[in-house]
Amino acid sequence: MGFYFIIGAVIALFGGINYYIGAWLWNTIFIEIPFVSENVYWIIFSLLVVGSLIGVIWNRYLPRYLRKSSYLASSYWFGSMVYLTIFITIFRIIGLLNKSIDMDFISSFNAGLLLLVIVLGLLAYGSINAKNLKVTSYDIEIPKEAGTLEELHVALLSDIHLSSLQDKGMKKLVDKINSIKPDIVLIAGDIIDANRDIDSKELELKEYNFKKIKSTYGIYASLGNHDYDDKGDSAYRIERFKQAGVNVLRDNTIKIADSFYIIGREDKFYERISRQKRKKVSVLMEDIDRKLPIIALDHQPVDLEEAEEAGVDLQLSGHTHKGQMFPFSLITNKVFKVDYGYLKMKELQVIVSSGARTWGPPIRIGSSSEVVDIIIHFTKKS
Repeated sequence: MGFYFIIGAVIALFGGINYYIGAWLWNTIFIEIPFVSENVYWIIFSLLVVGSLIGVIWNRYLPRYLRKSSYLASSYWFGSMVYLTIFITIFRIIGLLNKSIDMDFISSFNAGLLLLVIVLGLLAYGSINAKNLKVTSYDIEIPKEAGTLEELHVALLSDIHLSSLQDKGMKKLVDKINSIKPDIVLIAGDIIDANRDIDSKELELKEYNFKKIKSTYGIYASLGNHDYDDKGDSAYRIERFKQAGVNVLRDNTIKIADSFYIIGREDKFYERISRQKRKKVSVLMEDIDRKLPIIALDHQPVDLEEAEEAGVDLQLSGHTHKGQMFPFSLITNKVFKVDYGYLKMKELQVIVSSGARTWGPPIRIGSSSEVVDIIIHFTKKS
């Protein structure tokens, strides 16, 4: 009963927002166009709204040749909904003020056109910005000896979402990683979208590009919420990742070059869909030498106190996308102790990436797509 109530509430909210948008656009713009009838307008608008739902929720059931284009169009519409709702509300408030002070400075038709220009401009900017892959650098110190190593050069990735990444984009990502010449590449989850199909040819191309990543110690990854199917399984994808040279750590620990440890945690989402608890960090650290540096990969920046108490030196996370599109960054900032950037909690250091790609609308406003370049300095061996 609860599940269907939630689904019904979401559909009602989605429909209500779209009616709010559709009614405003009709009353400000399309009502002024002589050859557009109200009935035809609402039929077309309703088809657009229903099509956007089909393009996202039932994408896998569409003919394969329609999946990418329908998902992309639907994603852009969802992005448009956000900013249309915000600016329509702003324009309505301005309209109320306009009436109260008797100042007719812009017609409804021109206001509607201005709003569309603003929203289209934002979408264009956000689309270009999302494709602009940046390198964000951190220089930190872990006050422990690390065998013969005095420093470690880490390339951190998160939220790659391979399903939505074209092969050209994958090549760009690999080139960016190789340009910083990392000692090791760490991926903090959401390598792929489990709820979206990706054909074998596409995956092979992306695997081929993964194999072009150059590093001394290889590529290690934890899983994110989008890497699981609806039963908490991802065996098929993990096998493909292994073929591409990606070592997936699922609640286990590995020692690298007798110098430092990498812990890869199951994502917190795994507990919800599998109904199994992920292992405690303290359990994953039972048989390790705590004198060596300990780096944890945990997709979501959660359970930080647990990691700190267990003795983790550095936790690397993603998931938040830094909100991806403003004003969602205001929400992620409240939900997570750290939704982006660097945080120090006693002896634990945390770095959260905004992600290499996007999820849903291929748009970034107020955030950037990034590869994180981390230089870790260790205590010199005495």
